[in-house]
Amino acid sequence: MDEEELLLEITELSEEDAPLEEEPVYRTYRMDFKNKRIIGMVDGVEAAAQAIFKALQTRRFAYLIYDDQYGCDVFNKIGNLNLTQSYLEADLPSMIEDTFLNEEMVRGINDLEFNIISGDSVAIQLAVSTIYGDATIEGVIEDA
Repeated sequence: MDEEELLLEITELSEEDAPLEEEPVYRTYRMDFKNKRIIGMVDGVEAAAQAIFKALQTRRFAYLIYDDQYGCDVFNKIGNLNLTQSYLEADLPSMIEDTFLNEEMVRGINDLEFNIISGDSVAIQLAVSTIYGDATIEGVIEDA
């Protein structure tokens, strides 16, 4: 797998889980993470999964364009030479879950697996349940 490639596995909603008609359709630009380009439009569960991956890729508190609730705290700890590997492995799941506390479209995350690759990157895989459906997200999040 290419380190910057985002893999998505989308599960269709059953009729009882389908969004209500009043819920807006989430539509946004499709991002090519590998080439750092916009390549069209995307909506629904695929757009939600892309937004989740983007939030994981963004260092919290680093960019004025985002409020203090957006982004991931992983990069505020990863690479800190004073922290042990066991501390990071214990703390990483809660930092990743905190990324989605204020995301209304995220119902929950499951099956979180990660591997610290280096001082500034983490390979991650998780199943996410959104109001648009379920998806599996796999990729490498790295500090830019």
